Amino acid sequence: MRVSVPTDKRIKTKQAELPGKFEFPWYLASSGAWLGAMSLQGFLITWLLIGTLNTPADKTGFLRGLIELPSIMVLVGGILADRFDPRRMLQFAHFIIALPPLLLAIAYHYVGLNLWLVVAFGMTMVALQGISDPARQTMLNHITRIDIQRTVTLTTIVTTLVGIFAMWVGGKLENIGLVAILFIQSAFFLLGLLAINRLKPLPNRIINTRLRLIQGFRIALQHSLVRNLIGLNFASALFNAGAYLVAIPFIVKHVYAGDAAFYANVIILFTCGGLVANGVLYRFMPLLKPGRLFLILQLSRASILTLLLLKPGLSIFYLCIFFWGLNMGGTSTLVRSILQESAPEQQRAQILSLLTFSFMISTLISSPALGLVVNAYSPLEALIPGIIMSIFIFAVGLRYSGLWSHESPAALTSPKNLKNN
Repeated sequence: MRVSVPTDKRIKTKQAELPGKFEFPWYLASSGAWLGAMSLQGFLITWLLIGTLNTPADKTGFLRGLIELPSIMVLVGGILADRFDPRRMLQFAHFIIALPPLLLAIAYHYVGLNLWLVVAFGMTMVALQGISDPARQTMLNHITRIDIQRTVTLTTIVTTLVGIFAMWVGGKLENIGLVAILFIQSAFFLLGLLAINRLKPLPNRIINTRLRLIQGFRIALQHSLVRNLIGLNFASALFNAGAYLVAIPFIVKHVYAGDAAFYANVIILFTCGGLVANGVLYRFMPLLKPGRLFLILQLSRASILTLLLLKPGLSIFYLCIFFWGLNMGGTSTLVRSILQESAPEQQRAQILSLLTFSFMISTLISSPALGLVVNAYSPLEALIPGIIMSIFIFAVGLRYSGLWSHESPAALTSPKNLKNN
């Protein structure tokens, strides 16, 4: 027998397991369509509650928290994504989530719009997003050909561009009507389904029929960097993301007397800031010490929110919104990329689902609290907790988290650093 035959077979098998050349582009197309639809979702829920139905701030805060309640499904999504083919999960998710916008459009056409119809729509979309997000996130490690830091950043850039377009469409709500916007949202999801269908099933998935909900928590607690980063991200989202969701719409409507188009422009500016941040990060990635940058950005965020608190003129307000988006876009990408490359492979989806869950649960807590602040005082004063929290995160993170000294494995093995060494 000749040895060369099985050797060639082994080589071909190894090559066949590499991600295809077009896997990542198709992934970007599906993720872009999904985020475009979900960006439109965030705009719709906020403006329908505040701008269309004129819901008071305290009640809006409570309802926003209620809408985020099904986010606990992200933990179930993490378990499923670690055990089954994420591609198949996303095929199902894209099809199912395209239905609620169509159902709301039909209901609106026949019975009109009411508060609880909007809440039910929002809760349904949050639940479906929670189940599917871990599958989408964990796919990145299997389809990319570059380091995970740049993969996460490039994904964020592309999906953000689609999200900006979707929010521009949302700004036309008062011109083209709610039904048309909902049909466009559904079309985004279905376009994403077409792209997902072009991806190959993931090979060698670890199938385990015992679904242990607590396993992801246990792994996170055992891994100090993962535990500390998720905890700090939760603290950050608690009153910074909460202020963006609750305070900014009321600032737009009551402080600057804006309409739906004005609010859409504010969201677009915020998102453009995040886009610029990711473009800059991509240029310099892989970063050797991404945790250090994450902590420094906390101080810059406190400065931006302080300037917004002073009720600046419209041009300075727009500038602050842009830099706030730049800050949040940078910190979000840094957190996710650190976790994506640090989490154990067999529990990666569960770890990433905990990150998503920490963000969602923070909204559940902060939305009612900040709604009460807006109702009792003013929308601007709802920014104060975010200023205090940003300074707190920097101080605690610097002293106890290990982020300041953390070094990225991808950066340590990159050609740039190997050459310097």
